[in-house]
Amino acid sequence: MFWLGGILGAIFLYLLIQKIQFIYRLHRPQAYTAKLFYQRFHRRLNWDKPRDFNEKIHWLKFYSDTSRWPELTDKYRARRYVHSKGLGRTLNKLYAVYNSPQDIELQDLPNSFVLKANNGSGDILLVPNKTKITRGKILRHFRRRRPFGVDTAEPHYLKISPRIIAEKLLQEDSGKSVSLIDYKFFCFDGEPKYIYVCWDRDEHKVEHQRETYDSRWRLVKNAYPRSGRYQSRGLSRPKSFEQMKKMCRTLAKGFPFVRVDWYEVGGQPVFGELTFTPAAGFIDYYTPNFLHTLGRQIKLPQKIRLP
Repeated sequence: MFWLGGILGAIFLYLLIQKIQFIYRLHRPQAYTAKLFYQRFHRRLNWDKPRDFNEKIHWLKFYSDTSRWPELTDKYRARRYVHSKGLGRTLNKLYAVYNSPQDIELQDLPNSFVLKANNGSGDILLVPNKTKITRGKILRHFRRRRPFGVDTAEPHYLKISPRIIAEKLLQEDSGKSVSLIDYKFFCFDGEPKYIYVCWDRDEHKVEHQRETYDSRWRLVKNAYPRSGRYQSRGLSRPKSFEQMKKMCRTLAKGFPFVRVDWYEVGGQPVFGELTFTPAAGFIDYYTPNFLHTLGRQIKLPQKIRLP
């Protein structure tokens, strides 16, 4: 029986360590951010004089006015913001909102739809045919062990009331991708300057294709390492590109940085989401030079919090 006691002791120790780590990450997000940054980039985060994009995103996260971040990164509440700016026509059709995945009633939804967590990143379930999905799969997909934002050091997500939203399943109609093309506009002081484009996403692929363009839809050739796996394809400019830029200026006005995401369906823009901390502030797919180029675009406001 000694072996059983050893196993139980090991399990108890593991759970205790997990609990301690959770408490540390929850209550000391800035210290945890610095730790993650050092682990990822092998250098210390310069809080006093941040220079590259990642450093400035973290500075904004802890030293700027983030009072509206929870509202606008909430995929459900952001719809109200978009509507208030006169852009309600760009919102995808909303079928239902649920407080938990247990509340989802498949019989009340159309044959195809998409389910999204309102307070996370990439937590999406595409349902092209509801007769081929089970309630168990939905519950497993949206099951979380801990609140989103703790392990990524993004405390603003912890202020969002979790919900699941059901929207119309949009289809890619350009023939350029196996999935919707995602146009992510990096906006600085309300001005869209770079567009991070993702395509060819599906549930069987770990990676997806990506390119970055400037505000005139010119490919940024030094954005990715030459040894990287992403090769230039030269996507055509979306038909609604100028519309997207104009609407970005409306939605991003008043923020030192925010990323505004769009899709295009039938030549018309469809709003995706607003993001203040892309990749949680740990972008590692761009070259150091391009990260500094992006960083120079962020004009830091007056610090309003002390370390």
